[in-house]
Amino acid sequence: MKRNGFIALGLFILSLIIISNIGGPASYGFFYFTLFVPLVSFIYTIIVFIRFKIYQKIETRTVTAGNATPFYFTLQNEDLFTHSGVKTHFFSDFSNITELYDEEYELMPHTGVSRETILICRYRGEYDVGIKSVTVTDYLRLFSITFKNRETLKAIVLPRLEMLPDSVSPEMVIDPSASDHRDRKIPDIPVREYLPGDDIRFINWKAAARTGKPQMKTFTGEDIPALRIIMDSCRYSEKPEDHLPLENKILETVLALSYFLAGHHIPVSVCTYNEKYVRMNVNGTEGFEDFYNAMAGFSFRKSNSQKELFRACEQDETASECSSVIYILHEWSDAARLFSERMSSCSVSQCLYLVTDRKDTLRENTDGHMGCKVIGYEDRISEVLG
Repeated sequence: MKRNGFIALGLFILSLIIISNIGGPASYGFFYFTLFVPLVSFIYTIIVFIRFKIYQKIETRTVTAGNATPFYFTLQNEDLFTHSGVKTHFFSDFSNITELYDEEYELMPHTGVSRETILICRYRGEYDVGIKSVTVTDYLRLFSITFKNRETLKAIVLPRLEMLPDSVSPEMVIDPSASDHRDRKIPDIPVREYLPGDDIRFINWKAAARTGKPQMKTFTGEDIPALRIIMDSCRYSEKPEDHLPLENKILETVLALSYFLAGHHIPVSVCTYNEKYVRMNVNGTEGFEDFYNAMAGFSFRKSNSQKELFRACEQDETASECSSVIYILHEWSDAARLFSERMSSCSVSQCLYLVTDRKDTLRENTDGHMGCKVIGYEDRISEVLG
């Protein structure tokens, strides 16, 4: 395109030189040709820019992060002249289009080009997907105009629920450092002694090996302390490219661990802060859908600081009655450290999942008194625990 522009400019300068030195009708004809042809090309590009039509849709506006969703778009020419050099550009920060069609199209009068492909949204939230902008180029490739799509397509993206594999045990979830330190003592899952008639599928073999007697995992409904998950709900940045990946991974981690523990009959309380203290109980997988919906619509806010979160947790009289605490945080703050010290004094086992893109934050300021794992924004929970 630059080459053609330089050629057109060179011809125009040449026409001026010919007029100045030779003159005559032919010279002026050549001059007007080099002047008006680029002008007509520019006007043509502007008209296509104004008249060009884009139609796009997704099969359902509400999608789940990581799932493939059919995506359709049509480029339409409703004029009496051909639209040449039409090229689409797609949103790619938070979503991907498979089999990306980025070639240039030439649309004949009253025709269009339709494509069906697959859209995959990466993060939970509500944001624009599909065609972001279009570039229009004239026939002589002298001018090119890129304009934003005036009618963008928004998708409501729900968080993904990751199923942890059978190779992951509750002990690995409650103490994620167990696989890194073999001699480290693993916090006990609540158990009781085996009674005749108990289902042997629910024997806790590690506890049985330590005690020398069969030990049964304790089920929901029995009088045991709850396991507590404390979720960071602060919005650390107003930029979508910063807060969407972080908040998405925090929710994915909470959902994956809650569902896994509930599936192993371990009652879970998820505690967070959303302008006030929020505590949600997950007792088994039967009522998990309500908890999932609450998490899918959860709002992260700048005012939901860790200071407010742990101040509310301190006021919760049941906090010291739980058997274990799992922290799912973006950073290890002074407020988290003070609350952790209180839990340690109550003999509550603790572990930390730090959701961050900084891999060097592992065990930072945690004094090494709890199991820690760093989860990157693109990591899978099963791989982190494996």
